[in-house]
Amino acid sequence: MRGIVPQKVKGFRDINSTQNALREFIIEKASEIYRRFGFSRFDSPILEYAECLGKYLPDNDSVAQGVYSFKNPEQEPVYDTLGKEMRDSANNVIMENHYLAMRYDLTAPLARVYAEGLWQQHLRGEIQGKTNLFRRFQYGPVFRFEAKLDPGRFREFWQMDFDTVGTEDVATDAENCMILSQALENIGLKRGTYLIKINNRKIVNGLLAFIGISNADDETAVMRVIDKLDKVGIENLAKELGKGRVDETSGAQIPGLGLEEKNIDLIINYIKDFEIHLTRKETLEKLKGKPSFENQIYKEGVQELEKIDEILTNLGFNEEVAIFDPSMVRGLGYYTGPIYEVESLQTYTDEKGRQRKVGSICGGGRYDGLVENLLGIKVPATGASIGIDRLAELLTLTGQAPKQISGPVIVIVFDEKLMPLYQKTAMQLRNAGINTEIYYGAKRGLKHQMSYADKNNCPLAIIIGEDEAQKGVATVKNLKLGKLLSQQISDKNEWKSKVQTEISLENLAQEVKKLLFE
Repeated sequence: MRGIVPQKVKGFRDINSTQNALREFIIEKASEIYRRFGFSRFDSPILEYAECLGKYLPDNDSVAQGVYSFKNPEQEPVYDTLGKEMRDSANNVIMENHYLAMRYDLTAPLARVYAEGLWQQHLRGEIQGKTNLFRRFQYGPVFRFEAKLDPGRFREFWQMDFDTVGTEDVATDAENCMILSQALENIGLKRGTYLIKINNRKIVNGLLAFIGISNADDETAVMRVIDKLDKVGIENLAKELGKGRVDETSGAQIPGLGLEEKNIDLIINYIKDFEIHLTRKETLEKLKGKPSFENQIYKEGVQELEKIDEILTNLGFNEEVAIFDPSMVRGLGYYTGPIYEVESLQTYTDEKGRQRKVGSICGGGRYDGLVENLLGIKVPATGASIGIDRLAELLTLTGQAPKQISGPVIVIVFDEKLMPLYQKTAMQLRNAGINTEIYYGAKRGLKHQMSYADKNNCPLAIIIGEDEAQKGVATVKNLKLGKLLSQQISDKNEWKSKVQTEISLENLAQEVKKLLFE
């Protein structure tokens, strides 16, 4: 018989109170900015019909790859493209156990939400003219089956998205960059410690169209190689565009795309032209100075970047905040226009003493095809996402995480007979808005209770023994101040006189508030 071993599923992790507090801090600070720009919170389920998640994943071509997917235990009808139940030759409704999938991001479910709303409008005969504007933000866990788990990568992680559906105006893309900047600074990152890189997929598509690559699959294949630039370097990138290469670490043969040498040179020279970061104006002039492959889609991409630059410049978001990076091609399956990625410029020292970077912490762009994939109706959309866990890791590794958030005030338990008084005291504090916990542990010694309070970062301990109960007072020990003074005062009695005080039970809530918040 199999034994049960208490352990986590591979790729998942437990989140302790400190990590949760940091997560909540990031969510709270980012939410303030999202709401300031007019977004309201909207949630969608963790489970979706696999077919409704669309075709694409960030690193895979189909929803069958990299997704936790399984058959629904409940049989449901099969529908045709008009939304009618399909029937067999005997006129029975065809039933099936449809495939379900755990969401791999928050954008594909948003497309389903919007498409479902349009479909319901269609059934009611309400769709007229242009589509409705919908703006929302959402946060929560997403799930990806990463076949290879690198250190620090997990199969469950949290994202925080904001999106605008129903507008073609690239002013919203400029706004997205401003929101990311203000959210990061509200969370605590200083200007100059991060950089927003902006590009437009139309520019890259225009370049590829010039060399005869216009098929979506071929475009994706080339962009996937270009996206490896930071990992493999320019020489290996050229080899992967051509005949292929041998991986220096594993010795594995990496097949190439087989492009002609002249086309490889054009792509490589294009990338090299923007290796050094220029001002946005200089980058635009350089892009406009390439008439040899300036087709219509390329021109549209440059014009959209010009509009974004105008808005950002007028509102004081200069090159310290955002630059144009024409070699960036993130979001292989999603994006159709402007794209942006936020890179942390800060470093930390790893366990081997090496200087490391966390890398990308946010990203987004315009995705005008997701709803179309589901419903056949083109709906423009744009948005961005903060990687909550990646940002939390950055704040922790660089020492920028907020100091440990205080736990509850703790009521020490000495005498079981006094439990009614402990309960009454705790409730008075709670009614005054003070988080309060009564110690219920089996080990009732003062040392054990104080150790528990320290572990949970309790700011104050309320001590009521028989003597205090008779006098109608509580001894209040300021644990937070005690930690601070222990480094400054060596005399035990002097330390005790500053840290410990008697307060009448009648005035306890009022005095505890002063100690906590003054």
